[in-house]
Amino acid sequence: MNAAAMQSMGDPNAQWLGAVLTLRKELRFETRTQQGKSFVIVEDPVRNKFFQIGTREFSLISAIDGSRTMGELAADIGDDSIGESFAVQVCQWLIQSNLAYSDAMDSSKRINAQAQSIAKAGLIGKLNPVSFKVKLFNPTKALDAIFPVARLAFLKPFFVVWCLVTAIGLKTIWAHWDAMGGASTGILSGYGWAWLLAFWLVLKIVHEAAHGIACRKYGGEVPEAGVLMLLFTPMAYVNVTSMWRFSSRWHRIVVAAAGMYVELFISFISVIVWSQTEGIVADTAFQLFIMSSVTTILFNANPLMRFDGYFILSDLLGVANLYPKGTRWFGDRLKSVIFGTPPTPNVIPRGEFWRCSIYGSMAFFWKLLISISLTIGASVLLPNFGVFLAAIGAAMWIGMPLYQQYQQTIGNKAKHPVSPKRLAISGCTIAAIAGLLFFVLGAPATKSAPAVVQFANETILRADSPGFIDEVFVESGSQVKQGDLLVRLRNQELLDEVTALACDVDESCIQIRIHQQADELGLARVEEEHLAGLRKQLAEKTKMAQSLEIRAPFDGFVFQRKLHNMQGQFVEQGDPMLNVARHRSKEVIVSIDQRDLDSVKENQGQELRVMISGMPVFRSRFTRVNPRATTTPTHPSLCAFAGGPLPVKASGSESEDGPSFELLSPRFTAELSLEDDISQSLHSGQRGLAFFKTGRQSMGSYLYLASCEWLRNKIELAMQVH
Repeated sequence: MNAAAMQSMGDPNAQWLGAVLTLRKELRFETRTQQGKSFVIVEDPVRNKFFQIGTREFSLISAIDGSRTMGELAADIGDDSIGESFAVQVCQWLIQSNLAYSDAMDSSKRINAQAQSIAKAGLIGKLNPVSFKVKLFNPTKALDAIFPVARLAFLKPFFVVWCLVTAIGLKTIWAHWDAMGGASTGILSGYGWAWLLAFWLVLKIVHEAAHGIACRKYGGEVPEAGVLMLLFTPMAYVNVTSMWRFSSRWHRIVVAAAGMYVELFISFISVIVWSQTEGIVADTAFQLFIMSSVTTILFNANPLMRFDGYFILSDLLGVANLYPKGTRWFGDRLKSVIFGTPPTPNVIPRGEFWRCSIYGSMAFFWKLLISISLTIGASVLLPNFGVFLAAIGAAMWIGMPLYQQYQQTIGNKAKHPVSPKRLAISGCTIAAIAGLLFFVLGAPATKSAPAVVQFANETILRADSPGFIDEVFVESGSQVKQGDLLVRLRNQELLDEVTALACDVDESCIQIRIHQQADELGLARVEEEHLAGLRKQLAEKTKMAQSLEIRAPFDGFVFQRKLHNMQGQFVEQGDPMLNVARHRSKEVIVSIDQRDLDSVKENQGQELRVMISGMPVFRSRFTRVNPRATTTPTHPSLCAFAGGPLPVKASGSESEDGPSFELLSPRFTAELSLEDDISQSLHSGQRGLAFFKTGRQSMGSYLYLASCEWLRNKIELAMQVH
């Protein structure tokens, strides 16, 4: 059947099969063979763009002569694998890529309309406030100026140094992993965010310069440099598409990996410097390490985003145009499922099908996840304006594709009419899932809260008087009796004050008798008042002097970290000295989020499950809920710096063991009772979870609020001052 007959029957492919195309004269074609597979590189020197096509596509494209239609070309070739559907896809691709044009009036109108539609979609994409690109300048002269020195980074001697530094850096990270968690606290505090932004800008310039130098090393051109803004975060870019001229895929991989290669070298140097220094040098080195490692791995190395990792993966898999092939296949199949339109014939080569289909599926869901994450991030960072920007971004990323599908399947220009039955089923299914998620399906009926084991009636003995620790009479774990001397403090100044006050009291008594004997009753009364004040001071100082000896308040045992190192240290009044607890009497303390307090109160007196590390799950009851929230950590082992789940920040005060910490947000505490056999098998400091029933909340609301809270805690943690 010819194209005219098909068009008269309403076949949407007729306009493409009847198109008479002419290739642009300036296009260049180069055939290559890699791993036994042949392909063709198409270069558009005017726009400095490169395309990779297979031999089937090239056999059809090379036959275009400006006189025969695409349908006639497909028939004349005589290859069963080049049918009408294949010819339609190639024709559409040539038009969309602006590689061909038509002189025929009708065809020209259609092509112009298609080109305008593509240009309009591209313009709308560039206007996305959450993600857009800005071209700045041609970096060729700058790259040529630094090339003689910068090229050394891509020679074998430097690669050996890079491997050595990487090994030392990884070992350093492994050895200081816990310390790195504490170092990240306050990374955005003060002017920290400004330094991070400065490092980001410099590193991205270095990153893109490395791409450019590597490309120039193998003879490529770098005609363009600019800025890609992602959620108002600047990310530099350079145009190194000329690397597709390189016949060696390893040269292309080197160009794609060059930025990460240099940034990781900087990051490992930074972490080594951080581990060996203190103060501002260490802080600066750590900030540089974060910006040159974490961000590089999350963005540039991620193959699901069209950055460096994607091009490396594409070359390693030997699949050209991996992203468009995979996403086009997944989108077509998704459209077929939802709208009931006939799926486009698969044109992906058999050897590439599984790689493309798996990648396309993963890329789709990753893009969906990123869209949701950016929306949540914008709403947290900019509570009001951020939601507006996120809504616009979501409309650009998701709304526009949906509108295009509407135009193709339902609108007046529909080329593949939708199946009303399938659309109704799909719409109802999506609406039902959304309804279940946000209105019917509840969040888990059971929630957990972090818990820790500690001794019941645990008493913290504090210094009632300032002084130096003169002698420690016990060790951690020592059994004591009530009244036993534990620690003696030395404060000679306090003892001298007691002696002086005692002398003052004696002198005042003598003075009173003298006034009474001289019948000076008024002066005697004044002296008596003075004596009362002296006796009050003497009693207070005497009590403080007596408290220089710290004694056990009851029978039990002593436990305190680094007790043997306390001797000779100075303590202020109120400083904690050591802990005393009774044997075999333990309890579980639960740290409760403010949002869960009502649920916990409803569970008071009821049995709940408790899971302590290294122990079988057992049941217990809430015996008491503290009605006041506090930022004081329930127990050090629950804090993030000790491997616990609760994020903390430095409180600003110092203790003998280092800085003190407080929770990012106030939390309530509750106590769980323990049976004797369970109490004896537990140890103080063991972490676990307490599970309790919660009130009604939709799953969608729960996930959104939990995500916002998690992100808000991370941002607040990073912004705290050390």
